[in-house]
Formats: sequence, C-alpha cells, structure tokens
Amino acid sequence: MLSQSLVKEKRTKTFDTSWDFRTADTKYSNHGFHSYPAMMIPQIARRLIETYGAKAEILLDPFMGSGTALLEATLHQNFRKVYGIDINPLALLIAKVKTTPIKLALLKEEYVKFMQRCNDDFRAVNFKEKIVEKPYFFNIDFWFKPHVITDLAILKSNIAKVEDENIRNFFLVAFSETVRDVSNTRSNEYKLYRKSQDMLRKHNPKTFLKFKENLESNLVGMEEYVNICNKSCDVRILAEDTRNLTSIPEGEVDLIVTSPPYGDSRTTVAYGQFSRLALQWLGYDPKEVLAIDKVSLGGIPTKELENGLESPHLAQTMKQVIEQDPKRAKDVLSFYVDFAKCVKELDRVTKKGAFLCFVVGNRTVKGIKIPTDDIITDLFQAQNNYKHHHTFIRNIPSKRMPRSNSPTNVKGNHAVTMNEEWIVILEKL
Repeated sequence: MLSQSLVKEKRTKTFDTSWDFRTADTKYSNHGFHSYPAMMIPQIARRLIETYGAKAEILLDPFMGSGTALLEATLHQNFRKVYGIDINPLALLIAKVKTTPIKLALLKEEYVKFMQRCNDDFRAVNFKEKIVEKPYFFNIDFWFKPHVITDLAILKSNIAKVEDENIRNFFLVAFSETVRDVSNTRSNEYKLYRKSQDMLRKHNPKTFLKFKENLESNLVGMEEYVNICNKSCDVRILAEDTRNLTSIPEGEVDLIVTSPPYGDSRTTVAYGQFSRLALQWLGYDPKEVLAIDKVSLGGIPTKELENGLESPHLAQTMKQVIEQDPKRAKDVLSFYVDFAKCVKELDRVTKKGAFLCFVVGNRTVKGIKIPTDDIITDLFQAQNNYKHHHTFIRNIPSKRMPRSNSPTNVKGNHAVTMNEEWIVILEKL
C-alpha cells in the first residue's frame, strides 16, 4: 500500500528548456534510418544515459520502438549488454538493423550487385521481356499506384536474393521507408489517410530513385556508426511483451531509458496503422499486422471501472473522466491497468540502485489533463521502494505527433495534442 508520506510527497518538477534541443541534429549515425511515430530524440537518450547511467552496464528499453535508446547505449563504452522489447515486428526490424554494425566494404559490394540486378529487371519489364509477380494484400491498389506496385515488387524480389541476413535486413529497412514514401498515404500522418483526389493526380513517385536515396543515406549513417560504436556490447532485441514475464534475468538491469506509448492508439499514436503497409509488403501475417494496435498497451478497454491500482492521481483523474464520459473512462483506465503489469516486470528485472527514466506525455481526455508522470511514479512507489528524483518538463519543438488529433474519432472533432513531455527520473532503493 502507498504510505501517507508517499501520497503527500512533494515531487520536484522543473520546466527546463535545455531538454528541448531545438536545433540539434537528430539524424546522426543510424538514427535517421527510418521514421517512426513519437520517436525519442537521441539527445534526450544520450543525456539520460550520461547523467544516470555513467556507471551502468546493462540498459533496458521496455517500449523500444525504433531503438533510439539502444543505439545511444551502443555508442557508450560502459555498456556490456542492452535489451530492447517491442511487440511491433517493424520496430524489431528497425532497431535490429540500427544496432548491428556491418562492414562498409561488404555493404558497398552487395549494393553494386543489387543495383545491377534491379537495373536489369527494370529494363526487362520496360521492354516487356519479363513479367513481375506482384504481391496481393487487401486494398493494395487503393494505397499504391500500379507502376509503384511493379517497382516495389522488383525491389523486394532482389532484396530476397541477398544472402547475408544482416545486409538483407539493412536493405529491407530502406525498402520499408520507401514503401511509405511512395504510397498514396498523406505525408506527416501516422494514421492511414489516403491523399485527396487532387493530390493523387499530382502524385507520381519515382520508386527506384527514392529507394536509392534512402539506401545511400543509410550507408553514410552505417559508416559513421561502425567507426564509433561499442562492438563488444551485446544487443538483445526481444519480441516480447513487457506486461508478461520476459526472458531478462531477475535483478540484471541497472538503467531503464524509455518512452512508453501515450495511451489508447485509437486517439493518440497508432503504431500499427503506421507500420501496416510496410509490414504487408514485408510479408507478415495480415491478421497479426491488423492486431498490433489492439494488443498494444491500452488497446482493449477495461470491462469495469473498478480497479485495484494504487495511485491517488489516477483515482482523482478517473473520477473526473467518469463524470464526463464513463465509456471513455474505460479507454483511459485500460492503459494504466496494462502499464501496472509492466511496472511489476520492470521491478523484477531491475537491481537496487537502478535508475528508471521515463519520457511521457500527459494527454488530455474530455478536457481533463491526465498526469501520467505522477501516475507512473505512484505505481512504482506502490510496488517497491522507489525515490522520485526529479521530473523535467520539456517543449516538443519539432512535433513527432500531429498538432491536433481526433479524440472521439469523429471527423472534424479535433483537440490539441501534447506540446510538452515529462521526463521522470526514479531510483530503486
């Protein structure tokens, strides 16, 4: 149970613009390999690692996403091992490629052979000397123009001929980014929205050139990474769920750096929707792809509003949301019920003295601000003896989310999304 002293604890919070990193280059090394929703910028991960992990040897990001924290950890010499966990196959692929050093000579050699094969295939198709076997998935013609489907099919078939798994995955990440670039989806959207008819008339993507551009940019990043990364660091990318018992040994982790999801994906960031087209092209099971958002934290509303979560801040917030909309309150509660399961697992895998750093967004539901930073702290302090060191509040100068969203999923009904993030620092005593 939460003690009265913890309930009344005055938590230190500071609005600190030094965490904004307004003009920083966020694409150095392998960080620019692939776009991903609500990415933690590398400067935040680096500062957290250097401030709270100077003596740490094992890092965990339990909500890994595209692997920003893992990549930063491999750029520091003190880490022996880093763990990353995610349920999204696209996140697993991107993070794996970003943290796997590949000798540039091997990459360039395979790049030359790959480009020659593709040029031969494109020439053969143009002269009708070859028929390309095109993939099929639901609505492929809705999301891609016919010539784009042909071009992507040629690229994909030639990537499959790359024998080295690490190099093949390297090519697949550039391919995945290209899929989104050349699709009929609106740019700067994480959910799937098709371009307007007027925009589609002007939309004539050069698929091969876009892929070449993405691949060559990633080659430059890999060259930089290979020269500065800690090659002795053991990177473990786990296709697991932090709500459950993971394969990480008890008490092994001494630093957590992570940015959890914002809440239910229907009204915030839909990681599954963002990943869907790329994963379909990569050949993943359509049912599993469509289920990503549903099986994510808070993806299924709770059946009841009664809960045993020991968080005064959540209890107070839920009371307000229930008064406005009991059904919507179940969406809100589901995320924290799921997150509380993660808290138990994170408490199991961390050792005493470990620092836990969470970059979170305090979203608004029905006009009510949800204090996720305080709720997370409550849940950890209810689980074990955790000290709240500080919460830094930063602006988000370059939004990785839309400026407005649809909190009810009703067209035209918009609300302002988060413009700040809260960086919560806890220590396990």
